Amino acid sequence: MCAEKRRETAAAGGEPGRGRRRPLPPGAVRGVLFDCNGTMVFDEAFHTQAWKVFLREKLGHDVDEREFHTWVHGVNGDVTVRHYLGEELEGERLHALMEEKEVLYRRLARESGAFVLAPGLEAFLELLASRGIPAAIGTAAADGNVRFFFEELPLARWFTMDRVIHNDGTFPGKPAPDIYLRGAAAIGVPIGECLLFEDAAAGIEAGLRAGAGKICGVASMLTPEELLSCGADAAVFDYRGAEALL
Repeated sequence: MCAEKRRETAAAGGEPGRGRRRPLPPGAVRGVLFDCNGTMVFDEAFHTQAWKVFLREKLGHDVDEREFHTWVHGVNGDVTVRHYLGEELEGERLHALMEEKEVLYRRLARESGAFVLAPGLEAFLELLASRGIPAAIGTAAADGNVRFFFEELPLARWFTMDRVIHNDGTFPGKPAPDIYLRGAAAIGVPIGECLLFEDAAAGIEAGLRAGAGKICGVASMLTPEELLSCGADAAVFDYRGAEALL
């Protein structure tokens, strides 16, 4: 699926194939960019359950897994809602539908007792800080969920809000490159000198289009093999040992 999509992109004059791309060598990383959901926090079960309940109630049937990965995983919520419930949706009605799903997600996450940063991430963020390597977050989450992340997780230890690029409606979402171009600009590092962590096909494609220097897939939903086929240069299960990617 990912390989086919990337061939189509290359044929259309977009991001070249992986074989013609040289990732940053060891020691060349000057900045780090993170997706959030499924990358910094393994909350995919809460999002998946919330989306499936929401879509089942609205559509009257379940969404198959392949379609779920294409239209839900790593995609802006407004794109998902419009795809399933009507491209004409906008304004207050669209926002209300998106928030309906997010309220369910936040409740599931908060009540689980398992809404925590990914294994090894706190130590990795401390390492980046000690080395003076700046970091930013690029997330498809809307403002309400970003506030929730900062309330429930210790993100303020390493990130200020100006280094969190989120879905505020002012730029196209992933797989467009805008979110990671803005993330690199926020930390003052050329995107080609940034290491990007992503868990979704759409996010990896966004990183490729942006020209990220190195992309590491986080295998929270996709397998390492699937992440590599999407264009990631490396794949990990968590951040234990992530220092080797710098």
